[in-house]
Amino acid sequence: LKRAQMTLSMPTEEGYKIVYTRLIDYEPSRFIYNDVMKYFSMVIDLWLYTEGTAKGHVIVIDMTGVTFAHAGHLSPVGIKKYLYYLQEAIPIRLKGLHFINTNAVMDIILSMMKPFMKKELMDVLHIHTNPKNTLGKFIPLEAFPCDVGLEGKARPWNEQQEKQLKRLEHHREWFLQDEVTSRVNEALRIGKSKTIDMFGVEGSFKKLDID
Repeated sequence: LKRAQMTLSMPTEEGYKIVYTRLIDYEPSRFIYNDVMKYFSMVIDLWLYTEGTAKGHVIVIDMTGVTFAHAGHLSPVGIKKYLYYLQEAIPIRLKGLHFINTNAVMDIILSMMKPFMKKELMDVLHIHTNPKNTLGKFIPLEAFPCDVGLEGKARPWNEQQEKQLKRLEHHREWFLQDEVTSRVNEALRIGKSKTIDMFGVEGSFKKLDID
């Protein structure tokens, strides 16, 4: 895996659950956007399956180590698919989308995102160049791993990531069954496929290649 993603044990003051994600491997040539998004969806799916719904969810994307070379692996189509999933398909109440430790590359990423963002997502989008000074207004900093520079008090991120991977592996059969029973087969739809209308390609949503 090139990216760590974990669900933090401490919620926000409002009771919203927190997802935290960051790069593990900073080498751009090994960054595969499709794999990152698939891993994200698996973590969210398992979280909802094991813990159920919540009052709201907050996603924190740590941009530490992200460079212009990483941005070169993105594409408008890939961004469009991810934002469609985030805004239309994912069964959570998204209360915040925070990019932290941002740099100049964030301008490029935002320029790719904005054409596909609805007002509701724009309203909960926050950019933090120095999260120590601004993120605490939304999320308790002590909720974060103790070794990511946010004065967090939770276990180190690599320990939490290892636990997350074990949970995913433990539920391997569930994922395989879910892939068979819980996906829409667009080939059986009468008339034009919805994925063609949205993305110009054929296939069920979660099986689309995100380039």
